[in-house]
Amino acid sequence: MIGASLAFFIGRYLGRDFAGSLIGDRLKRYDDAIERNGFTTVLYLRLIYFPFTPMNFGMGLSEVRFWDYFSATALGIIVGTFIFTFFVGTVKDVWASGRWSELVSWKVFFSLVLFAFSFFIPSLIKKVKAARRI
Repeated sequence: MIGASLAFFIGRYLGRDFAGSLIGDRLKRYDDAIERNGFTTVLYLRLIYFPFTPMNFGMGLSEVRFWDYFSATALGIIVGTFIFTFFVGTVKDVWASGRWSELVSWKVFFSLVLFAFSFFIPSLIKKVKAARRI
């Protein structure tokens, strides 16, 4: 989290003006969308396993609020790590045992469902936030 935050601030304070001079108005267009949906955008990118380093710097270039970035990064890393570890651990156990029929088991199915579900977490959070505003 420290490294991700440092990269974010480097992008924010050292790269934003330079990026703005290179891509101009296109940055502003993305900024508006990312600022409105910062938490959801960051969480989604974390859960689809977008490369972390470019994302850390890139989010610093955007208008996303730091606390949206930080909290979505923390949640995305925790959830993503759990899902990935559970799936890889299950496959490793099957590989080590040599019982390939266990690839069709509740553990493998559950880990794949968790992985698929992770893509819907940002939209679910967005819907919950919208419902609270009503």
